[in-house]
Amino acid sequence: MSNQQLYSSFANASKQFHELSPIDYFLAKEVCQDFFTRESSSTENSTKESNSTEYNTGVSPLSPQNRQQLFHLIILLSQSLRAGHSCLLIDDIAGQRFGYAADEQGIVSHHGFIFANKIELSELLTGLAISEGDNALIVAKENRVYLRRYFQFEHELSQAITSRLSTRRAIKTEAVTECLQQLFPTRSDGEIDWQLVAVANAINKGFSVIAGGPGTGKTYTVTKLLAALVKLHQQQADSALNIMLCAPTGKAAQRLSESISQAVDGFAGQIDAAILDAIPRQATTLHRLLGVIPHNVNFRHHQDNLLAVDILLIDEVSMVDLPMMTRVLRALPSHTQVILLGDADQLPSVATGSVLADIAPRPHTGYSKENIAYLTDVCQTNELKSQQVKGKKTPLDHVTLLTKSRRFDGEGLIGRVASLVINGQAKESWQLLTEPDSASKASNADMPLLLSASMKTWLPTLVKHYYQPLFNIAQVQDAFTQLSRFSILCATRQGEFGVDNINLEVKNILSNLGCINAQATIFHGQPIMISENDYGVGLYNGDIGIIWRHESGHLMAVFETDEGQLRWLMPSRLPPFETVFAMTIHKTQGSEFNHVAMVLPPQADNKLLSRELIYTGVTRAKNILSISALPHVWQHGVEAKVTRRSGLTIS
Repeated sequence: MSNQQLYSSFANASKQFHELSPIDYFLAKEVCQDFFTRESSSTENSTKESNSTEYNTGVSPLSPQNRQQLFHLIILLSQSLRAGHSCLLIDDIAGQRFGYAADEQGIVSHHGFIFANKIELSELLTGLAISEGDNALIVAKENRVYLRRYFQFEHELSQAITSRLSTRRAIKTEAVTECLQQLFPTRSDGEIDWQLVAVANAINKGFSVIAGGPGTGKTYTVTKLLAALVKLHQQQADSALNIMLCAPTGKAAQRLSESISQAVDGFAGQIDAAILDAIPRQATTLHRLLGVIPHNVNFRHHQDNLLAVDILLIDEVSMVDLPMMTRVLRALPSHTQVILLGDADQLPSVATGSVLADIAPRPHTGYSKENIAYLTDVCQTNELKSQQVKGKKTPLDHVTLLTKSRRFDGEGLIGRVASLVINGQAKESWQLLTEPDSASKASNADMPLLLSASMKTWLPTLVKHYYQPLFNIAQVQDAFTQLSRFSILCATRQGEFGVDNINLEVKNILSNLGCINAQATIFHGQPIMISENDYGVGLYNGDIGIIWRHESGHLMAVFETDEGQLRWLMPSRLPPFETVFAMTIHKTQGSEFNHVAMVLPPQADNKLLSRELIYTGVTRAKNILSISALPHVWQHGVEAKVTRRSGLTIS
């Protein structure tokens, strides 16, 4: 039986297997054809007396049933990759039916496929030559199945991080202690200063993670860390440190630049000016860091053309996917000190992997005895002894969690909603939305927290308040500032409460107000987001700009550069883009707005809904939060948790 006999075409397969994508079918067809060809070769050569490895394929003949199992397993593997998982767990599919569908009357439209039990599936995989040392298109290891390229990404990243953690930086304890005392002159007795610990914990490590939610002071802390590293380096060498700051998107890089600049300016008079001058203020994107080659999937910098960098700081790491993180570490010299910042509670990357959640899992398991001794010594405190790892858990010496939010102090509305959501407390969070106390009402600046399910009751008011002023602004820089004040965030693209429809509604309201022509494809004051990378033009998916009338009279697209400058482009040069009066929550990672109106769909069974999605949307708001959601939808979303399947570990 060949794979063509399993399903004669994609059309036939899609009648049997619900929500089958062409890429799932054709990947399964390609992978299985590889195995069937190798199996045929093995059978033909089995009678030949030869020791040549050319004939030792290790492939046993597959029964028709096992061919079906393998074909559908690859379909599920492809679907899991599109969902962001780096691998497929056999435990998740053993004995389960997939691809089944029936309507409300119980009429079956797709019968799907039932997988064998775990023992039979394991025997099937064991009989194939798909270990990490083989050359097959898939890899099976420890009850997980990968496409080989993702197994290699995961394996390479694990080794790269482990290698950097295995080497402690040679710095005198006395020098570290003195440096920390100067950076943190005020200490609280009996309370652990986790910002101090984060700086101390990263100083002597080649790889470290500082994780925490909004307002916990990640960039403030890392600026002190950079100051400490510069100071300690100046004591040992005459050469300057080459420090690079970067983030996954242009918006996130811009925010990092602003935050670092504010922190450096705030430390003036407290930290030596020569040290502050050595800290860069401008961040770049990961794509620009690695060096994009137009019309090429590869980058200029890789293992054979390393970056010239001593310290690399990456912000918003929750957005970085597995392949990108692997490529970044691949391009770094062995001496480069890597520092990661991020919020592991946010949505994982849109693409494959959940790197930050994998390397900085919650809750923190504690530190090793040796790391506790070091931190106790340099921080001059005894409170850290309670943080030693207990039992047989693996210590997380490279991770520091910041939990005390300066922006969301626990009393304000946004912080309380965010905390309840990420902890899965659906009932309590909904009660806060429907019955906010006086403190919460005050912190939300008299704006209703829970909006009506009917957009007509609130959308025109918000459009008049935030978007109509765009058309009375003279300078484009002021227009960018105005856009940072407010955004509508949606869980989905389609449907009445999706991005596409709400953007259309906003355009109609602005048209009725006399601001724009609703039929126009582009118009003055139109906020846009690039939706596809264009390496030639230098614009990337997620970059935000404004259509603005240039002094020459032409409509042009304007973007803020990493250096804070304005870049003007003719609209005809732009890659595909979309209007973003409203945008998906996924697209807002790395952004903040003074006021956020978050809209959830009316269907509770929407697969996109999760506590991480809602938490990410809530925490995009700096001061004012408004939410439009039905009670059962909110409950489902808060109770649903994103789980990415991965084998990424650090030993």
